[in-house]
Amino acid sequence: MFKVDKTQGKTPLEYYEKAIEELRRSREELQDIKDIYLQGANSLTQSWNSEIQQLKDELKNTHEKLVSSEIKTAEIQTNLLEMQKTASDSQQKLEIIQEGMIDERNMNNRIIEDLAQIKEKLSQMTSPSQAIVPQTEILEYLSNLQLQLSHLSAELTLVSHMSGIDYRNLQQLLTDNKWQEADQETYIAILKICDRSEEGWLDDREIKTLPRQDLEIINKLWVKHSQGKFGFSVQKNIWQAKKDYKHFAYRVGWLASLANTEWLKYEEYNFSLDSNKGHLPSTSRLVGLDSRNGGEVAHRIKIFLSRY
Repeated sequence: MFKVDKTQGKTPLEYYEKAIEELRRSREELQDIKDIYLQGANSLTQSWNSEIQQLKDELKNTHEKLVSSEIKTAEIQTNLLEMQKTASDSQQKLEIIQEGMIDERNMNNRIIEDLAQIKEKLSQMTSPSQAIVPQTEILEYLSNLQLQLSHLSAELTLVSHMSGIDYRNLQQLLTDNKWQEADQETYIAILKICDRSEEGWLDDREIKTLPRQDLEIINKLWVKHSQGKFGFSVQKNIWQAKKDYKHFAYRVGWLASLANTEWLKYEEYNFSLDSNKGHLPSTSRLVGLDSRNGGEVAHRIKIFLSRY
């Protein structure tokens, strides 16, 4: 049998309509494919954006940790350098102390030897006639021994075992009433102890670490040679009477009047026994009168006097 061709007998319009229908279906299928593709692409893009943002956050956290680590490393290095410097300074001071102890031990050994010789001379004295010459020698030995004891006493009293500084020159200046030179000697010595000679003044940390032995030696010399008019202890007593820095500074002569807070310049100080009680040493200069404002000077004076 022959198969009937369904296209037979169709008009051109029907062919056209069929083509349009197939084209419409193709466009719908293409749109469906496009929608599916866009949905997948959007989902993939969102996933990528999420991963990228996560990587950015991790990178930011890593960078912050790295910066923090670098800061801590720098702080550790700074602290290590300070510790090394402190250790070096301590080693130098220890060597000075050890040298002083060796000198002191040698002095003591010489004294012991002299005493042994005196004892031997005494044991050899059997009669008055034999004692004439030995007595002269014994007196000479005793004189030398007394001189050595005096030197040893000066060493123990005026040489600090903490800093190794010899304060005999300060003693001589005070004995000669050279008040300004003595004040300068005190200023230089204390700055040297704290390794602040270049800065020229002490900050809180240096004041709090000043060796008390050095302060006591300096103070005793000032009090003794000024008949109780100058010294750290004198200044402390004046401060404790009212504990007001302005009143204190006026009492010791570092302020011209109570009406203002203008501190006297160092060259305006009165370097004589005619000055105010507690006027010297120039503690205000030590704590930065020439380089800091009045409030900071007052704060550091309080800390300084509390050290004595």
